[in-house]
Amino acid sequence: MTQAVETFLADYKPEVRDLTLKVRELVRSILPEAHESVHTGYKTITYGTGPRMSDEICYIAPLTSSVNLGFLYGTKLPDPNGLLKGTGKLLRHIKFASPEEVTTPGITDLLEIAKNHGEF
Repeated sequence: MTQAVETFLADYKPEVRDLTLKVRELVRSILPEAHESVHTGYKTITYGTGPRMSDEICYIAPLTSSVNLGFLYGTKLPDPNGLLKGTGKLLRHIKFASPEEVTTPGITDLLEIAKNHGEF
């Protein structure tokens, strides 16, 4: 874990911090080359092809008792398992309330498809 991620997560409850790190581990396993940025104002950790917001592919947002894995162009992703939630023009997310949910079938597929859109 980088110092920036560690500092960012320091004020979260241990359960949320651990769940965030589990989701981060999943993202990093699919997107090992991704640029990781911590955005304290947005309360997110983002992953993309570079440091600009226009480079971002997905994000992790720790909440009070859960963690969201969001996709910046989620409306463009095929979602046969119905995992993506949200009503915005582009953003979609998956909400995790427990570590077991991180291994839900279809999540790695969404990350792989998003990765291919990001030109890694």
